[in-house]
Amino acid sequence: MTKPKLSPKTQPPAVQPPVTDRSPFAGLPLRGGPETIGPVLDPKPPSGWSAAAQNEIERGAIRRFAESLGETNPIYFDPEAARAQGFRDVVAPLLFPMALRSSATLSDVAPPNRTVLGGDQQVESMEPICAGDRVLVSSRIAEVTQRPGNTGPLEFVVVEEEGRSPEGKLLFRTRRTLIVRAGREPGPSSGQGA
Repeated sequence: MTKPKLSPKTQPPAVQPPVTDRSPFAGLPLRGGPETIGPVLDPKPPSGWSAAAQNEIERGAIRRFAESLGETNPIYFDPEAARAQGFRDVVAPLLFPMALRSSATLSDVAPPNRTVLGGDQQVESMEPICAGDRVLVSSRIAEVTQRPGNTGPLEFVVVEEEGRSPEGKLLFRTRRTLIVRAGREPGPSSGQGA
């Protein structure tokens, strides 16, 4: 059985070619491993770490995050229940640091024709985060690698973040992997040619 010949209108769109030395999503050189991690709040942070962004932790934000996870434990909703368990105020769930803002972004605007998927997420908690806390979050892109995919190259962008108290005490570390897939070029518009 022979395949029917496709007209120009029905040709599958072309896949964007891979970028060999730079990440088209993050715009950084591709590399194989994380750099040395240093203190986030140093006046001159180590290469790659962003300046810290301040987050003020509110009860409502903790409540909404806990509700989105389906939590029912009163320490996430009731200050008295949290204090009875030894916390300063309502405590944030373990994954809450993933929702905090840092000043680093991967790019000002993501390039067109890209799909970004969330991959692996890891949270290492050193201290509980409670309502009323101020958390300074700094981040960096630790690694960018490329692998072939069925529809074109896939990029794996590893983002690391650290959260500290205003006094510099480490509260948490996170590490997440973003999977970036090159999209297909848009096909010819339906208004062109017959």
